[in-house]
Amino acid sequence: MKINYRIYCLILVLYSFTMAANELSPIDTIVIKKSTRTNLREKIYNAPLVLKTSPTAFLWGGIFPFTSEYRIMAEITTSRKQSDQFAFSILGKNIFLKLLEKTANQPNNRLYKVSGWRIQYAHKFYLVNRRHHAPYGFYVAPLFSYTNAHLSVGLKHYYRKNYYDIRHFNANVILGVQAGRINNLTIDIYGGLGYKTNKVFFHYMNNKVIPYNTSDLPAIYNTHFNVVFGINMGYSF
Repeated sequence: MKINYRIYCLILVLYSFTMAANELSPIDTIVIKKSTRTNLREKIYNAPLVLKTSPTAFLWGGIFPFTSEYRIMAEITTSRKQSDQFAFSILGKNIFLKLLEKTANQPNNRLYKVSGWRIQYAHKFYLVNRRHHAPYGFYVAPLFSYTNAHLSVGLKHYYRKNYYDIRHFNANVILGVQAGRINNLTIDIYGGLGYKTNKVFFHYMNNKVIPYNTSDLPAIYNTHFNVVFGINMGYSF
């Protein structure tokens, strides 16, 4: 009887330890799941919206040397390695042309009056590894642009609505790099080659529009080969 009693006590103790272990198992499982969810949250990447402008366009953008370009750009990240960039610009008289006219004390019949607009679109493919994401790093992109500007020579022609109607279209492939980690400030430097077509028309006061012969303009204006370079600066939200 003493032996049976001891065996009974041993079985009771082992059963108690088994029940305790079963009660602890769900707690360990919950801790593991919680750790996994935390790791997943850390992997989530919130792509920023980048708003930019271009100091180089302000200096010589649009129809050089007649216009300065006041550009606003928005870059929207569409995936970990791609983004869409849209730009709209207002064209005004080039700041260097203004300075030249003022220095030379040009009469009213020789002053330039300039107005216009420009739109651009680029789809960027970022060359990033697993630890990096768009819109930061090196990229390659097709860049399309259309510009329309009105140029009057002299206030007399301007008020009579006699002006040159200048239309530029170009399609380029650009290479660039964009950085924006310090205080959300962003800088985007790019350059590339492509195709362009430049057309000029003359608009008369009676709304008559005729093509203008550009053969007397420099050869670089009439060639279809295009070179682009620019710097954009902005802020990442």
